[in-house]
Amino acid sequence: MGLSLTLGVGLTAGGWVAGGGSGQPVSQAVELLGTRQGFAIDFINKRMIVNDAAVPANAFDGNPEEKLTKLGADPYLYDPQKGLDLSATRDFALSLPTASFPFNVNAIHVFARFRFNAADSAEQRYLLMVDNSGNDRFAMYTTAGVSLRMVTGDGVAADTEISDLVLAPDSEIKVFFGAEQYGRHFADNSGLVTHDQLHALQMGQPTEIGIGMYNTIANRVLDGHLAEIAVICEPMAFEGVITNDPPGTTFAVEGDSHTFNTSFGLSEDQFYPKLVADAMGPKWGWRNRGISGESSAEMVTTSAIATFLDQGPPEIAAIYAGSNDVKTLVIAASPASTTTVLHVEPDAVAQGKLAVEGGVKINGQSRRIVAINGTEITLDVALSAAPATGDELDVDTVENIKRWIAAVQAAGAQRVLVIGAHYLNFAASGDTPTAEQSLRSGIRDNEQAAAAAAGVEYVDTYAHMRDVILSGAVTQGDWAAWHQGPTDTHLTAAGEQALANAIVAYLVANPG
Repeated sequence: MGLSLTLGVGLTAGGWVAGGGSGQPVSQAVELLGTRQGFAIDFINKRMIVNDAAVPANAFDGNPEEKLTKLGADPYLYDPQKGLDLSATRDFALSLPTASFPFNVNAIHVFARFRFNAADSAEQRYLLMVDNSGNDRFAMYTTAGVSLRMVTGDGVAADTEISDLVLAPDSEIKVFFGAEQYGRHFADNSGLVTHDQLHALQMGQPTEIGIGMYNTIANRVLDGHLAEIAVICEPMAFEGVITNDPPGTTFAVEGDSHTFNTSFGLSEDQFYPKLVADAMGPKWGWRNRGISGESSAEMVTTSAIATFLDQGPPEIAAIYAGSNDVKTLVIAASPASTTTVLHVEPDAVAQGKLAVEGGVKINGQSRRIVAINGTEITLDVALSAAPATGDELDVDTVENIKRWIAAVQAAGAQRVLVIGAHYLNFAASGDTPTAEQSLRSGIRDNEQAAAAAAGVEYVDTYAHMRDVILSGAVTQGDWAAWHQGPTDTHLTAAGEQALANAIVAYLVANPG
């Protein structure tokens, strides 16, 4: 499994880079937040951003002092290099009402950069605390003689992880920690502390969270300086949250044998999902969910989508489907079909790659399958008329891809790509620079139609690979340059690289 390591933010001595269309410096916390739900605070440049799609009135981009609740008699005090002064000697602490940002009781991820004044303290010192009561809590803190600790609760029991980091006075510390339905994670300067899928976060709704403090108690502040913090309130790709730097981009792909298969001796590392991530840089991770032989109907089942999302929603979700949807099934003469129960020829179900929950099309009408019993297929909604003997039933590529897109978007994928079928560089009966093979053209039409209907991006790999041939880098009809055989649509390692190059070229030209 590939890993997303860092965000593309270069650090100067002060920890910031210039960026953004406004010309304002951009902190790692602000960069990490992006369009995600939650908030980010840059205490060096006194900037806070709140993203809340559900409550637009919460949206904010301005001075954090306008949004945060100050506790204690002392005023805000900033160090131009270290950030907000939260020293324990000061009567000062901060909180933020959960009603003022999209707090999520099931998903919290936090990135912070800060400095302790001393290596140890006589009592607990909190970076962040969410405390609904007892075991129903989420926090990062330190105690006397112990390094950083993360606690997560599910309302019944609290789990605590302790870092091996040796705390030193005035040394910069970066942490990234969180918990959600897919598990929890905690990393700091010492490396990965915990990364598991055994403990989910389940909280009641608290009224506020404490930033650099213990809930609303001002005498347990961080005892140091907080430079920046981001609190993300939505699921995140689990591969990417394993370092103390903000994660980068996870590129995850659903597909068939063109995305992954073991028939030709290629390893998973040689298929295009990893090649794309490698080309895009060390901040990119990858996830390959290709299964040889699958149709789009099989990819859209609840179990298939759950597998795709088993490590959280990726930043970029892609689907390459349709190559196994081309078989047409024929309605059998007996038993007679009705408007909801169809009967097809023997062995047609297996040949046609049908699946319960998958979409099919009969006489131009799109329906979903709710049951398969031998050669009997039951539909979710009645047809306008019972199909006649010899009528055709096809896997509905367009509707299946659209449903898959909707499912991953609902789970939190920020960007979705539909990958168009690659170029078939055969000596005969393949694609050419001037004409697409008819069957392949039909697959591409379906892929493109699904992308357009769902309002997502379509990656035209045929056009990119055609241009490679037109450039003279690959000879038209030289199947061995890319393919496993003279008429085999499957790709060699070089062909997978060519497919990856097409996708990378699109991503570079369309950074999103």
